[in-house]
Parts: sequence; C-alpha cells; structure tokens
Amino acid sequence: MKNFYNIKVLLVVCLFATFGFLQSCSDDEDEVNSGQVELLSFGPTGAKHGEKIKFIGHNLNKVESIEFVGASVAKTQFTSQSSDLIELVIPTAAEEGKITLKVSGGEDIVSKTVLSFEVPVSVASVTANAKPGTNITVTGNYLNWVDSVQFGSLQDSIVTTFVSKSMTELVVRVPLSAKTGSLTLFTGGTEPMVIETEQEININLPAVTALAPSPLKHGENLTITGTDLDLVKEVVFTGVGTAKTATFVSQSPTQIVVMVPDNASAGTLKLVAISGEEVTTTQSLTILLPNITNLTPNPIDPGVNLTITGTNLDLVKSVVFTGGTTVSTFVSRSATQLVVVVPANALKGALTLITNKNYQVSTTPVLNIKGNLPPLAALPFALFDDARRAGWGDWGWGGPSVWNVTDVVRQGTMAAKKTYDGSYDAIRLHGDAGVSMANYTGITFSVFGTPGTGGKNMNLVINQGYSSAYQFKIVEGEWTTYNITKAALGNPATIDDVLFQSAGWTGTVYYDHIGFY
Repeated sequence: MKNFYNIKVLLVVCLFATFGFLQSCSDDEDEVNSGQVELLSFGPTGAKHGEKIKFIGHNLNKVESIEFVGASVAKTQFTSQSSDLIELVIPTAAEEGKITLKVSGGEDIVSKTVLSFEVPVSVASVTANAKPGTNITVTGNYLNWVDSVQFGSLQDSIVTTFVSKSMTELVVRVPLSAKTGSLTLFTGGTEPMVIETEQEININLPAVTALAPSPLKHGENLTITGTDLDLVKEVVFTGVGTAKTATFVSQSPTQIVVMVPDNASAGTLKLVAISGEEVTTTQSLTILLPNITNLTPNPIDPGVNLTITGTNLDLVKSVVFTGGTTVSTFVSRSATQLVVVVPANALKGALTLITNKNYQVSTTPVLNIKGNLPPLAALPFALFDDARRAGWGDWGWGGPSVWNVTDVVRQGTMAAKKTYDGSYDAIRLHGDAGVSMANYTGITFSVFGTPGTGGKNMNLVINQGYSSAYQFKIVEGEWTTYNITKAALGNPATIDDVLFQSAGWTGTVYYDHIGFY
C-alpha cells in the first residue's frame, strides 16, 4: 500500500500543555475531598494502541474498570492504581470515543472529551475483481478506523456505509458508478490517513458474445447475449444521427432484447454501462435494406416505366429521382423488382429509396434521362472528373465539401457537393504545383443549384485573387456549364488554386466536370 499523506487533527479540548493530557472535568476543584470519584485528565494525547495511558483524578481506587469504545480493561489489568492515578495499556481494539470509568457502588464517570489515537492503519489485500453491486473484502490492520472508501478517482464513488467492519477486515459494497482503479481509504484518529492501494480492483464491464438475428430489419427485436448485461443502461447503434436506446424489451445479466431503431445502420454496437464506461462489440450487426442491382431501360424517357431490380425492394415506400420528384405510387412491387413511372422533370443521377421506416438509401447505378443534356467534351486537363486530380487537395473551409456524391451528376458517376454555411466559405482545389496555361484557353465547369440558390452570386477565385474574382449567378434546378476564358480571369500564366466562394449566403450547390480547356 501507499500512504500518500497524513492530516494533523487539532482536538478542541482543554490541554495540560506541559504534560499533553486531556482535561476531562471542570477546572474547579474542591479543596476538601468529597469522597466521590473524579476524573481530571487523561493522556498523553495521540497515544497509540499498546502504549500506556494515565488517568488522573480523585478517589480513582474505587474504579473497577475503564471502558473504551470497543474495549474494556478491568482493574486487574491496570498496570497501577492509586487514589489519584490509574495507568494501563491501551487495548488494541479500543476506538475513538469517550471514556467511561465504572465505579464500585457509585455513579459511572464519563469523560467530557473524546479520546483518539494515532492509528497505523494498513492494507494487506483487496479483492481483485468485482461486479458493481457486489461486495469486496479489504484485509489489513486497524481497518475499524476507516471512515470511508473511494473507488477510483470519482467523488460519486465514495462509500461511507460498510457491510461489515472489524479490526482486520472491511467488507464494502461496490457502487454502481465504480470504475477499474485503486481504492483510497480515509481513516480517523488524531492523525487521519489517506491510503491508496497499490493493487487495482478490476470492475466488471458488460461483454457481448452474440447478436441475433443478423441480418434483421428496422423495428425488429435484437437479442444481445453476453455477461454482466444487467449493468447496461444504454445501447448505441451505428446509425444516421443518434441511433441509441435506453428502453429495452427485456434485460437480465446474460441477455438484452432491444428494438432496432429506425435510423440504425450496419456496424458494431456500443454498450454504455451505468458507470458511463463504453464497451464496443466485436460483432457487427447487418441491417436489411433495399439494394438496386440494375435499372432498365437506361437511358430512359420521362413518362416511361422504369424497372428497378434488386433485393429487399418490398421495404421501399417511395423513390426520389434526381431533380427532387418523389414517387410513392408503383406499377408493381416485390422483394426483387420495383416498377415505377419516371416523372417528367427527372434528371440524370442516382435514385434515393425511402423505406417504410423513413430510412434513406442512396443507390449506386446512375439513371440517364434521354433528352436531358448532351454529353460534355472530354477535358484536356481535368481538375475534377468523378474524382479530384492527383496532387490537387481539398482546401475548402466552412460548410462540408463532399467529392463523391451520386445523387446529382452532370457527367460520369460522381459529382462534388458543397453546403455553404453563410460564412463566405468555399469549395476549393489546390495543386501541389502550378499548371501552365500556355496551351489552354480557360477553365470550364458545370454547376447545379438546389432550391433557394437560384440567382445568388458565386465568386470564382483563381490563385487566391479575391479582389479580382470572376462572379456568376447560380441557376436553380438544372445543370449550367460555364466556359471562362483566361482573359476574363486576368490571363494567369499558371494556376494552382481554384475555389468557388459564396457571397455570404447559405445553400447547397453541386459541381462537376471541372478543368482547363
């Protein structure tokens, strides 16, 4: 064990300063002996168990025994006794408290002051492992002088009430808030001690051995099997947003049954114990979701039946086409096939499936709409074409920039998406080395404005030339391709930085097919 420090206690009592004795009775003494037993003082202060203590007074030869808290000493055990002095050895079991002199044929005398000791509390062993709510045992010496026990470093894990306490053994119930760590014992006595154990006590945490069934659907019951699961106060699923629950269908030490939240995704679970400790499962949960494997015909004309082939399509309640139109009425629907009429304003892009639990699933296949937009010419030098060019990093700031979206695409399979937060933020491409513009005419890019962005000003800034930015207006609800000449940009010899900065407004804009022509 480690004794970290002692706390000196000043007893507020009357002291005989010369001898270090505690005064027990009044300072007023009768000049004539009344024959009554009187206790005037006892000491020395801070005596230890096994040391001698003296009691001074009148008619002490009438005392039959002296009772300490926790121990009694008969007169036959006194080392000396006279009318004005009793000497004895402090018994090991004596505890802090008032002293009682048992008088033969008279009234017992109780000290007015409390006797305390300098106690060498020590710890020999501590239970190695324990579950919150169960008992641990601390062995040692003078453990009856322990006033409180702290588990770890948390103030809310201090125990002041014990299951049992003796001189050599302390039994403590582990609080539910306890975490793995050492124990700290706080003692009484004239020199209270703070003792931290070298040995840590390992506090049990929940453990998971199985998740079943898997896969399963949103809203179905998941059975979690393991040990110490009665310590769990919350289950956190991998999910979109916050997918957690503290309400269980049932709970026992070996099993939790919980309903899968509607926004849960495939992945591991976290079990949150009452102590706040988190345990991540090694097992992963699979959620059954709709999946598209094929779209036919593709490309397709608006107003024509689109056949969607895949799995778990019977979970779909609506289909969202690029362009924003949602279709909830189907020509037919089964687990493997969904037939839907393509709306008139559908645009090229991926489909979004909405499940019966309002979970959104973005699909990989891109639906091409006939007559939407002609294909764009290949870029002589692409900065972004389904992905950023190697060596050109994402240096944007403010709202999130996503470089691999499939929901709104001008050409290819992916576009870039910027959500502007109103802080004059930007989506930005920065190159490791400048590109010579000697062989290029200018820069080209395609822009798609979402609802609310139409007519707003966008600044195209080249090489961080904010004072000479090229400004254009966003067109809402359709792809617009811009070809900006070098002359309009100030004829830069090289370009190593391209950014699109809002003029302090909020909204979402898609970008595609960015490069030099």
